Amino acid sequence: MAAADYQIDVREQAMSISERLPITRRCFFAAAGLGVAAGAAGAGEPAPAAKNLPKAELLSDGDAKTYLLVFRTGQEVMKGLLAFARKHKLTAGHLTGIGAISDSVIGYFDPEKMTYLRTHDKGQAEVLSLTGNLALHDDEPFFHVHVALGERDGAARGGHLFEATVRPTVELVLTTYAKPVRRKTDPETGLPLLDP
Repeated sequence: MAAADYQIDVREQAMSISERLPITRRCFFAAAGLGVAAGAAGAGEPAPAAKNLPKAELLSDGDAKTYLLVFRTGQEVMKGLLAFARKHKLTAGHLTGIGAISDSVIGYFDPEKMTYLRTHDKGQAEVLSLTGNLALHDDEPFFHVHVALGERDGAARGGHLFEATVRPTVELVLTTYAKPVRRKTDPETGLPLLDP
């Protein structure tokens, strides 16, 4: 199969899966940048993943590895995190960070509607705090990330991070663990929740 044929097949498969999943699962997958939710946006294409890979430095090695991840202007944080986890075969961890972004999509899970309500913002914002965890869902790396953003006037907003385009930098510390942590789909909400 030619590379171009493979990319088309991956997109069609991701879109097919995405169309069958309930909206809550599609939204949650999108937060992790998984192809299931982002099939129409070119999931499975190698070039965009490499474009979003952060610069990385291994700060400590051992059972728990700690990385400094630095994103630059134009990179998308969630796609970059997923690409980094796949490249290094990471299975569990947690992260924190700060920085600044020019575009974002954050969400709030509405338990009555069983879906994420999304807020799109094209304005510049400070990343006051970014925190989250890494686990496996269906044997794929999965990031669950929340963010607090500061506005020019000092107001703050936050929520579940779906997308964030960097401007000029986002600086994260990611600590990973050798023992895998897994997520399992919760039958009540349809969300992939931690299952220790």
